[in-house]
Amino acid sequence: MVDWWIFSDSFLVTLLVYVTVALSLNLEAGFTGIPNFGKHLFVFLGAFAAQGIGVRIAAWVYEKLRPEEAAQALTDVSRLVPGASKWTSLVQAAADTDANRIIVNSYLKPFITSNLAVEVLLAVVILAVTVALAMLFGLIASYAALRLREDYLAILLLSFGELMVMVIFYQTESLSGGNKGLWAITFTREPIRFALIGSAILAVIAFLYAERIANSPMGRTMRAVRDDEVAASVFGRDIALIRLKVIMAASVLAALAGFFYTESNASATARTFNRVIWTFLPWAMIILGGMANNKGAIVGAVAFLIGKRLFEYYQEPIGQALHIQAELVGSLLPNILIGVFILVILYLRPQGILPESISKTVDFRRLLEEEARRER
Repeated sequence: MVDWWIFSDSFLVTLLVYVTVALSLNLEAGFTGIPNFGKHLFVFLGAFAAQGIGVRIAAWVYEKLRPEEAAQALTDVSRLVPGASKWTSLVQAAADTDANRIIVNSYLKPFITSNLAVEVLLAVVILAVTVALAMLFGLIASYAALRLREDYLAILLLSFGELMVMVIFYQTESLSGGNKGLWAITFTREPIRFALIGSAILAVIAFLYAERIANSPMGRTMRAVRDDEVAASVFGRDIALIRLKVIMAASVLAALAGFFYTESNASATARTFNRVIWTFLPWAMIILGGMANNKGAIVGAVAFLIGKRLFEYYQEPIGQALHIQAELVGSLLPNILIGVFILVILYLRPQGILPESISKTVDFRRLLEEEARRER
């Protein structure tokens, strides 16, 4: 008997976030043939916008609108945190890993949630920053995608993602808190509900957008680029422009998903967004569900996450039955089974649960009706 309460609001946010990430990866890898093994970087950009940049923006607004309260907050925090004499503004103090939690939870969140206009403005600005960051890094990634074959491109994107997330962001405290991370700016008095509604709207938009693209002339062009770049270029298609558009659109979707995931957790560290969880797992989802099939990407995401959640919840009885430690059931066993399951799927049903469908860009019945009307 399954206790349905285990599928809490936070789990639903995670599920919806993964649906969006899987759909964005499907646009790149499934439809266009771009092997993006650095997906975790683009998801982390949303988290960085919420906790690395968002905190600084909120502290700056607080100083401008309530300078006396901000000065008093800086004085109070300086008494609690060692070495605080070096800070000259609340913006600088809010980005410090030791003072960040106090400033965000005791000063910035009450200030934001008590003023609707400020709250809406900050939400819009931070979302805009998320989109801008995703487009910038998507542009950088597309520069490499224009010049490398698929195998070399996959290695480069994986290396680029690891360099940015695990070396630059994780090792540099001044950017996003380093290995300690930072608390993020959250909105409304129930941020988990805000994240749930936002991630649900984003997942619906991502699906409708992906379906619209797949069943359009652009979708046919993307498949042509995936199947044979030379043939597509011979027929006048701009391969560079197509890859640029796809990577930037998919990067924006992934970054927005990372933003709402961080909103549900209220804090984030770069280490949380590693390649296993945010790159290889979405790849497993679209392989299971069916590459170049948006419904398949959703099926794969739902199947994997529900299965993983059940393993975590029933880890003790499963561990007793298999005579292994319960902690290994919840952490290692799902990943092992995911790898085995992917090999089985690739061997028995390489097209996935829902195979790629024919593009619906032409309504043949309507064409026949129009042709019959002309003949009359």
